[in-house]
Amino acid sequence: MRPIADELGVVMNPPSRFQPTKKAHQAALVVEHISPEAIETYHDRLFAAIWVEERDIEDPAFLSTLARDLDVPPELIERVVTNDELWPAVISSMERAHAWGATGTPSWVIDNKLMVPGLQDDEFFDRVIEKMSMANGDEEPLK
Repeated sequence: MRPIADELGVVMNPPSRFQPTKKAHQAALVVEHISPEAIETYHDRLFAAIWVEERDIEDPAFLSTLARDLDVPPELIERVVTNDELWPAVISSMERAHAWGATGTPSWVIDNKLMVPGLQDDEFFDRVIEKMSMANGDEEPLK
């Protein structure tokens, strides 16, 4: 993973242990619902908490602090993740992903038609997009 992180210019320190993400997923759903424009910031903070700081992303209080300056009430995040209120929504999302054939990350859904599992190189995606655009009757492949 480190070579990919270096190539992308991101800090990625493999954690000493992998943590469950059940509560982090629910916290992200709360942020996405209450303040959709803030979800990218929240995801970036979750990424840093895992891959840079190695924080406990299952701690409801910590998850609420990640939204401290966003338009999301921290007590709402804390309540939802403490009580697993959105766990059924996470399960539903996982079931949809599995129905598509996604069994791990990364998995890519292209044009809502094709699911590509795993890490692929740029040339692979160029070929897939070109073939899909030609199959759609486009005169020129998408660039």
